[in-house]
Amino acid sequence: MQALGLGPVGDEFDGAELGDDRLGSRLLRIAQALESDPAGGFPKAMRSDAALEGLYRFINNERFSADDIVAPHLERTFERAREAGDVLAIHDSSYFQSAKQAPRRQAGIKSIVGARGFIAHVALVTTLEGMPLGLGHLETLVRTGSKMRKPKRGEQKVTARWLRSMAAVSTHVRATHVIDAEGDFFELLKAMQQAEARFVVRAGNLRRVVECDGVRGNLETIIAGLKPRVFREIELSERRYVERLRGPNSRTRHPQRAGRIARVAISGARLALPPASRGKAELSVNVVRVWEPEPPRGQPAVEWVLLTSEAIVSADALQRVVDTYRRRWLIEEYFKALKTGCSLEKRQVGSFDALRKVLALLAPIAYRLLRLRALHRQAADAPASVGFNDVDLELIARAQRPPTSRPKTLEQAYLLLARLGGHIKNNGPPGWLTLGAGYETLLILRSGWFLGREST
Repeated sequence: MQALGLGPVGDEFDGAELGDDRLGSRLLRIAQALESDPAGGFPKAMRSDAALEGLYRFINNERFSADDIVAPHLERTFERAREAGDVLAIHDSSYFQSAKQAPRRQAGIKSIVGARGFIAHVALVTTLEGMPLGLGHLETLVRTGSKMRKPKRGEQKVTARWLRSMAAVSTHVRATHVIDAEGDFFELLKAMQQAEARFVVRAGNLRRVVECDGVRGNLETIIAGLKPRVFREIELSERRYVERLRGPNSRTRHPQRAGRIARVAISGARLALPPASRGKAELSVNVVRVWEPEPPRGQPAVEWVLLTSEAIVSADALQRVVDTYRRRWLIEEYFKALKTGCSLEKRQVGSFDALRKVLALLAPIAYRLLRLRALHRQAADAPASVGFNDVDLELIARAQRPPTSRPKTLEQAYLLLARLGGHIKNNGPPGWLTLGAGYETLLILRSGWFLGREST
């Protein structure tokens, strides 16, 4: 893993202040075991009854919190971000449903199907090119009632998590904050401007009243009058889901679609947004509209409306805003890494506090899986030595059935690694499970190689 620029997994947890050096040592051992089999169950990953018992004692220990476990990883992330220079901070929330055999009352409920679970809110820090650098913020929330219920006196609004997430990153590094429509509210936009933070936020309320070039009207009407300033093609991923698990509003906002290349028009303007309440100053932002004038028959037209601090004076500047927002898909991949690559929703523990500690253990490992995939996609034609050392390349080649020659490129090395995990080339790119299983096999082979070296 050193050749990947990741270093040992212990680097992401080293220095955790748990109140006892022995607990710190146990944390490093647990992290190493979980990374060796991130998608497998605890018994398989820990490999012995004693180690498994140690894991359960660790996550049920009340002397430290989940925040204490993940704190070193956050600091490593900011170190990598400062070294990289300009970075993105991609913010989003995802719902995690608890394992069916282990209901946790503290974990609240999901409003659609009534299942127990929790919400994880994350800020994923990446380079401008989309290389993951780690998490800049991680918190959990629960739903204990209706989403429409007004907060009681003293309670914070649900939207406050976006403010906390933005502030947590902005305190340590200068980043461009990339946020989906759920984060489109006046207080957050104002807070980012006051912090002199850069941002690209997808507009969620197209009926809000705005002013553009002296004309006042709702946002939807204003942007409809913008003329295209540049055309380009963008790749759209397929969107499929189980209808019964989606609410009617979600189906309207994000309809199912086939993957395709879409030709879109892009334009922009300067807007004035009225304040959320009287007595406060209005907010001036740039708006970028991205839309598909002629979608294929039977396919929903693509349209994004983006509120941004970024310049929109030229066609190149407009396209940079679009490219920045398109990086948002990385956080969806991160959540897949947690759910599928690390099997977070299948973990069966006895309390919500213990589950939060499991999340803190798996969150940095999911980042490493995501970075592994990003290296594969961004540097597929690079020499295999960029991602693997000579021993690993030899082991990957010899473990094939039949054995093959040592891979020369990263593309070849990752495909052979995924094949060790059961991937079939005709099924498309490797998924989280096959890559994870292949990596687990490599770790076992590597352990055997080192044991053989020690015995000679």
